[in-house]
Formats: sequence, C-alpha cells, structure tokens
Amino acid sequence: MLKIYLFTLITFIFSFTATAQDKFITLGSGGGFTGSTTMYKVTPKGEVFKGAGIGDVQFTLCGKIKIAKAKQMMTQVADQVSAATSFNHPGNLFYFISYTEDNNVRTITWGDVEHPVQEDVKKLYDEVLASVNGVSFKPIK
Repeated sequence: MLKIYLFTLITFIFSFTATAQDKFITLGSGGGFTGSTTMYKVTPKGEVFKGAGIGDVQFTLCGKIKIAKAKQMMTQVADQVSAATSFNHPGNLFYFISYTEDNNVRTITWGDVEHPVQEDVKKLYDEVLASVNGVSFKPIK
C-alpha cells in the first residue's frame, strides 16, 4: 500500500512540475495566396518544433539547439513582447513572434505596410528565425 501511495505522489509531483513549466516562444509567417503558415516553437530545453499548414498548424518536425541559446532567446522575446503594448497589424503577408508562460500568451503580429513594426522587434525576429532555420530537423514520430 505504501508503494502505491509513493508512486501516486511521485507521479503527481512530476505531472505538476511539467505543467508548471509550460514556457515557450513561437514565431513564424504566413498569408499570401495560399494562406499557409510556417511556425516554429522553441522550448527552454532547446527543443525546436516546426510546422506548417492552414488554420491549426501541426508540428511535424523536431530539432535541437543549445539550452543556453534557447534560454537567451526566450528572455529576449519575453522582454520584447512585454515592452511592446498590444501590436496586432497583420497584412496579406504577416509575421509574428510570441512568448507563452503558463497559458499567458503575448504576441506581436505585423505585416500591414501602414503600421510597420518597431525595428528592434524585426531585428529580434530575424535573429531568432536565423537560429531556428539552422537546425537540422527530423520528423516527429
């Protein structure tokens, strides 16, 4: 009986820890004639997921970056999206970068030529995109 109790307690603690650490960044682009979106998701563990589609994007590819690089990117994105008040100006072609922590999502979306995004947001997007584009992806099984 004690073994069952301990197993249940350990399982509960690990499941709570996994849920409490739900932090990640997403970025990508889409729109145009097809309306397709390409999206990347980066976790603090250095996991990089890539997906594409119309509507709900399914992540079908996975790769890895260094944990230190992932944490650095997460900090930069979190700071940037927190500093920017609500900015949601997509155009026919749109770009986005977001930070999610415990189901609290903060996103910057741009593409409308009449409402250009701040240059430092664009620069950060380009830097993070370059980092994830260099990843060697494998299909998720």
